[in-house]
Amino acid sequence: MTIRKRLTPPLATLLFLLVAVACQVIAIKLFPHIVGAPLVEDNAYILTRMMEGYLLVLSVLFAVFTRFKIHFECFTPGKDRLKKDLIISSIISVVLIGILFVIRIVQNFFFPHIAARPWFGLYLTTYMRWFYPISAVLQELFVKGIVEDNITASCKKYNKHFSVWMTGLFFFVLHMGYELPMMFGAAVLCVATGYLYEKNKSVWGSILIHFVIGFVPKIIGVSN
Repeated sequence: MTIRKRLTPPLATLLFLLVAVACQVIAIKLFPHIVGAPLVEDNAYILTRMMEGYLLVLSVLFAVFTRFKIHFECFTPGKDRLKKDLIISSIISVVLIGILFVIRIVQNFFFPHIAARPWFGLYLTTYMRWFYPISAVLQELFVKGIVEDNITASCKKYNKHFSVWMTGLFFFVLHMGYELPMMFGAAVLCVATGYLYEKNKSVWGSILIHFVIGFVPKIIGVSN
């Protein structure tokens, strides 16, 4: 009997999640030896690129050898669902950008070093920011079309809350190489966009929100 037949979808999904976490632990342990420096905020983006690479390879291996699936349908939800998804995510994105501008204005009053920052800058060479649009696509495909959809497929009865929160917990653990605020922030983003994804089964809205939260704060000088 082949591995594909032996591993039921729930078992394949559980094994995938455990192996993914184990790979992240190994990556964190090897990080100082590979990079030549301890893992800190300024070089954590390297760990993120490593994570994206091994998770995609792992996803392909599991898709080939087990009944674990990569749900590329998240990119083609249909015209109506895509429209609803983009309308909701655009409204959320505009609100988020507005909040970021308010935060920057308040920061200018209390922190002179922030007030000295330019109001706009792409900083594409900082922390490989030029790769971020691709990174947002890869991460949302992984979180929604791979993890969340496979958790849903593993359930005897559909329960969006279980799928969304289990995916958020997994994403929280997967960011163990970062400080707790970053871990919680990643989990909150995952849960919030998870509910949006469950509503429309379109990953594009999640990609847009992910991009705004991760890319825009640096542009307007809210974050370093």
